[in-house]
Amino acid sequence: MTPETISFRPDDETYRELEELAAAWRVTPAEAIGMAVHEAYVREQYRRAAAELDEWRNDPAYQAEVADARAEVEDSRVW
Repeated sequence: MTPETISFRPDDETYRELEELAAAWRVTPAEAIGMAVHEAYVREQYRRAAAELDEWRNDPAYQAEVADARAEVEDSRVW
């Protein structure tokens, strides 16, 4: 994949924050931007997974399926 050039024009505060991040992470500002985007992406994946888990926890059909599976596992006749 050929890297694409992206124009980024931060305001003064954002530029200062970027410089501080880059210094703290000991990388270039461009690398810090990439790392920050990746971190935000991973955080979003975890947020989506947590939302999906909440949906399952609140789904009566799923809860019934879990209860059936637990009952089957605990049933000594199955083993």
